[in-house]
Amino acid sequence: MRIFLLCTGRYAESMPRTADHDARRTQIIDAVRGLVASDGPEAATMSRIAASAGVSVGLVQHYYASKDVLLADAYDRTLQVQQGRIETLVASEEQARGRIEHMVLGALTQFLPLDHDRRDETILFDHFSSVALRQPSLLEAWQRTDDVLLARLREAVVNAEECGEAREGVDPDDEARRLLAVTRGLARTLLLRDDAHEVARVRRVLAQECASTFPNPCRQYGS
Repeated sequence: MRIFLLCTGRYAESMPRTADHDARRTQIIDAVRGLVASDGPEAATMSRIAASAGVSVGLVQHYYASKDVLLADAYDRTLQVQQGRIETLVASEEQARGRIEHMVLGALTQFLPLDHDRRDETILFDHFSSVALRQPSLLEAWQRTDDVLLARLREAVVNAEECGEAREGVDPDDEARRLLAVTRGLARTLLLRDDAHEVARVRRVLAQECASTFPNPCRQYGS
């Protein structure tokens, strides 16, 4: 996903050999996320990204050969942040022998714009999806992510079937698509109506959707 170019000319002289390259990319990606969240993907030009990140345009181009490559990396890195939160939550539930229902609910809640960071993430994903429909390379990244999310939700439903939590006769593929579609719709609702009453309603709706998929006690832990 990342493309590295040989650094030549005056940029080579100004770039420290011992630079923390990952920190540089994070600095650039943070600038992209801020611009996209505030003004949309069209605002994320190389010059504005460089100015927002406090670096030269040449340095941005050193790490990213094009805006598409940069947007794709911003998308991937934001997903990694989300995945880190989800893994921490699931590990905690597993240690406490929690229900799969609660693991799925907690994981899906990470996709809702319930704080500043998650709001920026939701806006970035929303803009990214609209741009990806016109850019084959970005569309591939979006489809790949969608496949991974659906596979993980499907796995959760299959595991719930084995331990007894899942609704009788549930189709894991259909249920995975339903839960993901509901979550995305609720996330957009919160972008339109960001107030305490709507947040409470969205949380309640998502909890009800998960409860309808996993209504039974777990035979393994009795929860």
